[in-house]
Amino acid sequence: MTKENLFQKIFRKVIGSKDENSEPRIRDFNLKTDLDFILCWQEDLFTSNFVGFQINPYFLREQKRRLQEAELNPFEHGIFVLEISPGVIGGFIWCKIYDTNEYGVFGSVEEIYLVPALRGKGFSKRLMERGEEYFLERKAKSVKLLVTITNFAAVNLYQNLGYKVTRWEMQKDLT
Repeated sequence: MTKENLFQKIFRKVIGSKDENSEPRIRDFNLKTDLDFILCWQEDLFTSNFVGFQINPYFLREQKRRLQEAELNPFEHGIFVLEISPGVIGGFIWCKIYDTNEYGVFGSVEEIYLVPALRGKGFSKRLMERGEEYFLERKAKSVKLLVTITNFAAVNLYQNLGYKVTRWEMQKDLT
């Protein structure tokens, strides 16, 4: 399925007539049915957060490998999807548990994505809350995430959920 066909299918499901019994729900990631959606969204996810990012086949192969590996280790990785209707998802969150000497057990939001047509409707908040449940189930003491400072909608969401800035990542371009 091409990227445009996938987006059109999702958009039709979201905007088209809704079945009263078909409320979007968050469920566990299924490698067989959800992998193509998540791989399709990687370009939009990364180009919107990293100026100059260019997707390539190696990157997609590596993401596919990481997702396959994550599914084999559910204690360390939790991937949850927003299912709009049976067989169609509109976003996901990828959570990972770390156990370190420095910080103890903590959770990390590795990736979160929502198709543009679903943004601003509370679904990102629901995905984040499901991620936090996952972290609590695994006795994490805190949750960390990286966000691009110019991604105002995401920064606002995280602040409204109680996230605070604890470190600055600094960069200097040498070109």
